Amino acid sequence: MRRKTIMGKLGLAVIADDLTGAMDSCGYFGRLGFATTVHLDAPFSSASEVLAVTTNSRAETPAVARARVIEAVRRLSPRPIFKKIDSTLRGNIGVELAAVLDELGTDKTIVAPAFPEMGRTTVRGVMRVYGVAVSETHFGADPVFPVKESSVLSLLRQSTGRRVASVSIEQIEAGPGSLQARIAEGRQDIWVCDATQTAHLTTIARAAALAEGRWLLCGSTGLARETHVLLGEPARKRERPDPGPSAGRALALVGSLNPVSAGQLLRAEERLALIGLDSHPDGLAARNTSSSGFGKTLEEARRLLAQGRSLAISSTFSPRHPEMKAGVPSFLAGIAESLAKGHNVSGLFLSGGDVAWAVCRRLGLSPISILGEVEPGVPAGVAGWDEGGSLRIITKAGGFGSREVIVKALPFLERGELS
Repeated sequence: MRRKTIMGKLGLAVIADDLTGAMDSCGYFGRLGFATTVHLDAPFSSASEVLAVTTNSRAETPAVARARVIEAVRRLSPRPIFKKIDSTLRGNIGVELAAVLDELGTDKTIVAPAFPEMGRTTVRGVMRVYGVAVSETHFGADPVFPVKESSVLSLLRQSTGRRVASVSIEQIEAGPGSLQARIAEGRQDIWVCDATQTAHLTTIARAAALAEGRWLLCGSTGLARETHVLLGEPARKRERPDPGPSAGRALALVGSLNPVSAGQLLRAEERLALIGLDSHPDGLAARNTSSSGFGKTLEEARRLLAQGRSLAISSTFSPRHPEMKAGVPSFLAGIAESLAKGHNVSGLFLSGGDVAWAVCRRLGLSPISILGEVEPGVPAGVAGWDEGGSLRIITKAGGFGSREVIVKALPFLERGELS
């Protein structure tokens, strides 16, 4: 029997603070058959049942982040909005949430950053990564954007100025009806929900469905995946979008310093060539494509592609310098632009939100039609680009994915095969 559609013909809009977040929140919708697109810029496609946009505001000042989110809300109106946040609490989370609330005047807001399939859980309002408070993990030691607060409650109380309450696992496990009544009767504006299992996020989404769309949902990809219960079924059974160009080579561009990415690259090295970037900031020469560092990397990449090999270029194994954080995305975008022209590159694997943004902007890859997922939280799509034709695209947040994720991505990137 067809499920009741809470969001009607308007569909769903997702606002994320970086491109990988916009992408990974949408992969499951594409897999289910919803017409789903991710946009870097306006105008936004009115034909999409699920439409995600990035404000590219994670590293911006609070004032800039707020202004960009307000603009996005106004452009997306009257679509119901899901506010995507990072599962490790990076970015201007409270400021951006408050901006959405100020624009919409929503009565209740549910915040659930957990993504149990990726080891992200919330217990007593504290965000944990594989059981460790997030500020005590490598995210807390990031040389550029360290996470200093693990308590979602404290973070939101300090940054939104609104009344914030918590919802325990026991209250969630009482079921959607009980949860909906508990929140509806409470006086607080924002409700931070604990979650240690995907089933907890399902219950939260079903409680929101009982509220008939009057609540704003805010969370990571874990909760975003469950909001399909608000959409009902896809508007029509449709064929998957064209998977893009004919067979070719995959180009993986990995700027993440996360140790998870390191393990994935090492596992994939059996299947593709690997070039490590110069660790010295001058070697990146982010905006100077005539630099020796750029030229040497490009020459080696061309040689390997000419041998018929797919290729990964990464800064993951280099020492951590703040200058690299700023320079790597532009450097890799320049490499992508040079290699995608005339080197039989059919697909891009982009890891790190700033890298994904820089590459897609440089090549004009927007909007991106989402076809599905390689793994939970690792979406696959296709986009036309400025040179004509199209490229297959997979994006991945640094800490997401199994050790095999790049290996699993290659059949899609090289041949358009997606299970």
